[in-house]
Amino acid sequence: MDDILNRVKLRINNVSLSDEVISEYVKTVYDRLCLRLKEDILPDIFYSVCVDAVVKMYNRIYYEGISSESGGNISTSFVEDILNEYNSEIESYLNQKKNNNEDGTRKVVRFL
Repeated sequence: MDDILNRVKLRINNVSLSDEVISEYVKTVYDRLCLRLKEDILPDIFYSVCVDAVVKMYNRIYYEGISSESGGNISTSFVEDILNEYNSEIESYLNQKKNNNEDGTRKVVRFL
C-alpha cells in the first residue's frame, strides 16, 4: 500500500495534507475495491484505479465530482459513488476471474 500512498502524494502535491489523512483515503478506497473485486488483497492491476479514486476523493473537497450545478439559486449535486466510473474494469476483472480456474488457467471443455 506504500506504493499507492507515494503515487497519491505525487498527484496531490499538497504539503499541508498529512500522511495520516492520505493513508485514510487510500485505505478507504483500497477496502472498497477489495470488496467489489471479492479479493482480500488488492490486485496490482488495480493500483492505478485506487490512486485515481483517492485523488478524486481528495478533490471532491474542492467540488470535483459535481454532476450538475445551476447558477442563480445554487444547486449542486455530486456523483454518488467515486468507484462507479470503474465499473467496466471491475466487471471485466470479475468475469475473467469467474472464467479462470484456481491456478489461473482458463477453463477448458474437452470432448472425448
